[in-house]
Amino acid sequence: MTATAAPVDPTPSAPTPPLLSRRDGDLLRATASTVVVMTHCINLWVKDFYARHDFLSPGALATLLDQFSRFTVPAFFLLSGYALTMQQKANPLPLLQYYRRRMPRIVAPFFLWSALTSYRHLGFLGSLPWLEAPGTALGRFADFFFLRGFDYQYYFLIVIFQFYLIFPLIYKWTRSPWFLAATVLPMLAIMSPVEAYYRLIDWQLPTLYAYLLIFFLPYCAAGSYAAWNPGWMAGLLNRMSRAQVWTLWTGALALVCVEFWINIAVQKKKLAYADHFNRWVVVTYCVACLILLLKHRAWLKTRVHANPRWQWFFTYVAPFSFFVYLAHTHVLRLADTFLTDLGPAVFVLRIAFVLAGSYALAHAANRALKNFPKIRFALGLPK
Repeated sequence: MTATAAPVDPTPSAPTPPLLSRRDGDLLRATASTVVVMTHCINLWVKDFYARHDFLSPGALATLLDQFSRFTVPAFFLLSGYALTMQQKANPLPLLQYYRRRMPRIVAPFFLWSALTSYRHLGFLGSLPWLEAPGTALGRFADFFFLRGFDYQYYFLIVIFQFYLIFPLIYKWTRSPWFLAATVLPMLAIMSPVEAYYRLIDWQLPTLYAYLLIFFLPYCAAGSYAAWNPGWMAGLLNRMSRAQVWTLWTGALALVCVEFWINIAVQKKKLAYADHFNRWVVVTYCVACLILLLKHRAWLKTRVHANPRWQWFFTYVAPFSFFVYLAHTHVLRLADTFLTDLGPAVFVLRIAFVLAGSYALAHAANRALKNFPKIRFALGLPK
């Protein structure tokens, strides 16, 4: 008897689509940037809630929004890792070319925006012993410039610069889940509330800058891993219903809020120590946010990405989100001169004024500098 070969399907299977589309990234980046701006606008009310613990004041709403915003900066790092890996896969660059072509995207905005913000620190810069001890002056300047930042939102550039610097060395490793796990464990070992457990064994963490890559590398690595593995989380997403995903996200957000309350009301932590990103519960919340986004990709694709009613967002908002993230504190300083009342009306006005002013500044700068592409590039404006 002659064996019969099994029929062969002449149509090859379609490749797995990328985990995040260009529109997914634009939507997430612009949303995160907008939420960051809103959070900075309402910081006055967060401080008021920290001082008074009044759940019936606008400060309670501000605090809820502040904790809701904990996904934003990790989202920036995830998108950076994802985009950088996708670019390197599509167009592999040798080491020197990589540093020459990729690094200016971070270095140029960091240096230019730091220079534009330096007027706020003229007293500090003038107090440095440039003539008496130039080495000491240079060291203190470098510490302030590269580890603290001339403005508080520049720490994103400081950290992402560190990631860009080491990326060529870890590029191939990021496709492995073991590397992703290896970045998470050291981060958890230095994040709150681990200090409480260390006290049980009479050990204390050394003082660490909050702007170190170790605190954010897992988010960058997760983005890189997602670029290498477009089917990542597919099995989990298929098993979870939308109701389960929303329950997970709501529970994670509630956990972040509860821990914040314990930090300020029970443990009496300073606001800066109670309200940072370097917390275990924030990692949990960020994972829940990513699952929520991925679960609704099909809905977003049809209802938002391909909907003509939303094209204004992808034309006039999303391309300018990086500039707005870097520039909004200058507009916020103006709001601080006359929008300082803690009433609910000013709550809304500050957000509207800073968002509208920041995007108006972005579009005005883009038009004024249309013949100066290098300056637009250094400002973080779109091409």
